[in-house]
Amino acid sequence: MKRFDMRILIGIVLIVAGSMYLLQNLGIFYGGVNLLGAIAVGSAGIASLYVYANNKENWWALIPGTTLIAIALNILLDTISYSLGNMLGGGIVLGGIGLSFWLIYFTQRGSFWWAIIPAGALSSLAVIPVADAIFHDAGGIFLLGLGLTFLFIANLPGYDGQLKWAYIPGGVLIAIGAISLPFMGNALNILFPLALIAVGGYVLYQNFRE
Repeated sequence: MKRFDMRILIGIVLIVAGSMYLLQNLGIFYGGVNLLGAIAVGSAGIASLYVYANNKENWWALIPGTTLIAIALNILLDTISYSLGNMLGGGIVLGGIGLSFWLIYFTQRGSFWWAIIPAGALSSLAVIPVADAIFHDAGGIFLLGLGLTFLFIANLPGYDGQLKWAYIPGGVLIAIGAISLPFMGNALNILFPLALIAVGGYVLYQNFRE
């Protein structure tokens, strides 16, 4: 099979860009300049992925590839709906960067377990804009995501227990994140006194049993 020629992509991009620019100048279509930017940035991202596809050793190309495509999607969304772009734009870009590190790990494996840390952190940050709009306080969700990332590292197969240290930061982050969740304040007001009652009851039970 003949390899894909990058000149085809360049030609298509130039034709679409010229058409949009012409339509905007004629007053037929608005937002063409933003869309031109999205096409240019997205094309650069596709070109980076093409570099990786040609040589799997160029794993670094996944980072600009997915990042630039995410930025292009952000520009496109902002052009279609400013309010949605304002709310989701940051998450899309952070998610795109995080996706690149997930791809690095799942395609390279081996000693590339470190890619899981930025992947998990950026993926957790990516959901913050939406979670913050719903709960108005999403710091706990970020800590939970980061804690789950470390637990995932601790359970990676093939490392003969060398990554078990990740249980410590994972457990601590999940505990702090769970306490920091917006609805946990009201829950703790009930759970904490119940816990005191349970402990007190257990002490009395042990005393009378003896």
